Amino acid sequence: MGSEAVRISEAIDILESNLINIARVNEWADVMGYKNPKVFSTKFHRHYEVRPQKVLAFVRLNSVVKQLKRNNTSNFEVALAHGIPDEIALNKFINYHLGCSPTDIKYMSDEQLQSKMESFGSKVSK
Repeated sequence: MGSEAVRISEAIDILESNLINIARVNEWADVMGYKNPKVFSTKFHRHYEVRPQKVLAFVRLNSVVKQLKRNNTSNFEVALAHGIPDEIALNKFINYHLGCSPTDIKYMSDEQLQSKMESFGSKVSK
């Protein structure tokens, strides 16, 4: 890591503003200015007390869900906006983390969705 690396406390803001370009922790580390992703992961874990992969999945999932709920874009467009190759990969991503499809999310009540996101979020917080 050189002195050009961004402070670890800014990592989540950097992730949120670069979601389309960050699909893996090593890409996140690169955007943050770390030459070694393991150094980034260690510093991230020390600072936030959670692994960066879990935060990456949570931030991406939260953004995907918000865009799906807007209901004015196709699943394919939502996938592309989040660096996910296509709607099949989007379906697999959401099903893996929330146990439902993107279409289910579009028609789910806010209470049901909040419950699913809170359940997933509890896995992120330690």
